Amino acid sequence: MTDMLTRYARLLAASADAHVALQGGKVSRSDDMWLADFGGAAGFANGATLLREPENLGKLADEALDFADLHEGPGLFYFWGGWPLPEPVAPWRPDGQPPLMIREPGEPPRLPHHVEEVTGDPAEFEATVARAYPLDRAGWQPGRLFGGDVHGTGWRLFLGRLDGLPVATAAAYTQDGLTEVNYVSVAPEARGRGFAAAVTFAAACSDPAASAMLLASDLGLPVYRKMGFRELTRFHMWAYER
Repeated sequence: MTDMLTRYARLLAASADAHVALQGGKVSRSDDMWLADFGGAAGFANGATLLREPENLGKLADEALDFADLHEGPGLFYFWGGWPLPEPVAPWRPDGQPPLMIREPGEPPRLPHHVEEVTGDPAEFEATVARAYPLDRAGWQPGRLFGGDVHGTGWRLFLGRLDGLPVATAAAYTQDGLTEVNYVSVAPEARGRGFAAAVTFAAACSDPAASAMLLASDLGLPVYRKMGFRELTRFHMWAYER
């Protein structure tokens, strides 16, 4: 389990590293954690990812705060990993324990939903993520997350449409035989119609040789279980409101 947690942490960190640097944000690495910050509201993308069980938690948490404060932009900054965290000291606050799930390699089922891979301008994908999460309440600005060169980072983007309009998203990043599934979102008008599964399958199976991993919400657990994902453990999260 420890090896898998470390592999997933490195996958998360590598995906953020490439992405954030492209967008003009800040990244930093050490043996204990990787840090990434877009410099403004970016969902769960801003944070310190623990790469191994922390030996000096207070020191790492302080280093993460110092890094977060290099940017003055709004939005949450996270401190997280696959190892238990105690109750945090202010200004950190607890922010849940999402299930970490894995799905072994396999072909996606045939579903009636229209899902396409975005290979050109990602603006429509980004706008759909922002509307569905929503990010605009947290100070998100167009272009913050996905610039035109994002395809060169290794990220693959998938967009679901309903009556021709974009309503669902998911993204995939593969490294070391694992695919991170992230940015899963469904607009309010399309919820409960199978779009979450459709876009998640597209991202999870984007590399047929890789196992797919994701952080789920408790609400999404039944959906992911039906898709063949199983729970490995819980991630532990703190958040800092800048």
